[in-house]
Amino acid sequence: MTNRRINNWPQVYARIGGVLYLFNILAGLFGQVLVRNNLIVAGDAASTVHKIMASNLLFRGGIAGDLLMHVSDVPMILIFYVLLKPVSKDLSLLAALFNLVQTAVLVANKLTLVAVVVFLGNADYLKAFDSRQIQALANACLILHEYGFSVGLVFFGFTCLVIGYLMFKSGYFPRTLGVLQFIAGLCYTSAHK
Repeated sequence: MTNRRINNWPQVYARIGGVLYLFNILAGLFGQVLVRNNLIVAGDAASTVHKIMASNLLFRGGIAGDLLMHVSDVPMILIFYVLLKPVSKDLSLLAALFNLVQTAVLVANKLTLVAVVVFLGNADYLKAFDSRQIQALANACLILHEYGFSVGLVFFGFTCLVIGYLMFKSGYFPRTLGVLQFIAGLCYTSAHK
């Protein structure tokens, strides 16, 4: 490997990490803002179920987008670990572990959205429930999803705190980026439902 390639790997990793981070932001906005915020009617289970059933493909697309976002989390976690390891191997590993827990929680939490799809399906066993019961079950799953999302964000908050500190100390990341990441961490760890 040439010296030029050896010296360029941090920039390549940083660019890939930046693209993955941007993808995560866009996929997260799609799932939350464009899908769930448009389909979920607060306090009205019947309207919510009607909107989801009328836009079933969009609702499923939101789930798929969220899962792709979490798949991209894995290489991003590795990239941040490698880039920040020279600052502190232990703290970089801690950030990676917090981020892995966050991703695992959010992936498991997607099952609450899959449950909504199941409850709104046409399976024979669903005939045991009347429409109001189905609406209540689907609504309960959506509420559980919001709580699970909040739990995942607590771990993400700690990830941001550690990564923000490491970025600030690195000397090769803009200090402003480290400060903003740290502030984001404070916001995520203090915002609870």
